[in-house]
Amino acid sequence: KEQKPKKWKLIDSKEVDGGKGLEATVDIAQGTEIHHEPPLLKCPNGHLASSKTEAIEKHKAYVKKKFDQCTPAQQQSFLDLYTWDKYNDSEGSPTVYGYYQTNSVKLTGKDSSEGGVFPIMCRMNHSCYPNIQHLWHEDCGELSLYALRDIQQGEELYVTYGQFHNFETTEQRRDHLQTNFGFHCLCDKCKASDDSHIIP
Repeated sequence: KEQKPKKWKLIDSKEVDGGKGLEATVDIAQGTEIHHEPPLLKCPNGHLASSKTEAIEKHKAYVKKKFDQCTPAQQQSFLDLYTWDKYNDSEGSPTVYGYYQTNSVKLTGKDSSEGGVFPIMCRMNHSCYPNIQHLWHEDCGELSLYALRDIQQGEELYVTYGQFHNFETTEQRRDHLQTNFGFHCLCDKCKASDDSHIIP
């Protein structure tokens, strides 16, 4: 079966400390699916335990078990992703648990109690005004990426890290992102608020 040309490519992001990112290689119409992929790892979001510490240790062990079940190529794709250094071990080295916590996406439907790590989707940077939305298809076990609006060739592709609502202020969004993802958001929406001193 002939593969269709990809509508995106991996780039060094234009964002400050953005690392890698995805860029549109063609004009993309609103509603177009640009990619779909299965998870490298799929794990429960929580574990029955008598304490928070025990639950975290169970989660770490489960993530490590699922990682060990991956092929060498899958493991390398997983370790090529970014990891937040707050999850490093006592010697300052990255951990499999850290890669999972940094990159996992909460699933929906019958899989809403689980999260997954997706090697292409996880390359995208955040924007509070994203141009890409992800959708989990529980029937086939894949995540699809769709254009939220028309996207021009050369534009960077962005998703939202977290669930935001229109009534949330720039300060609230930034606090959420700093606490959960470790960065101060400088997307166009947040910068516009800074410039105008008007909370959207």
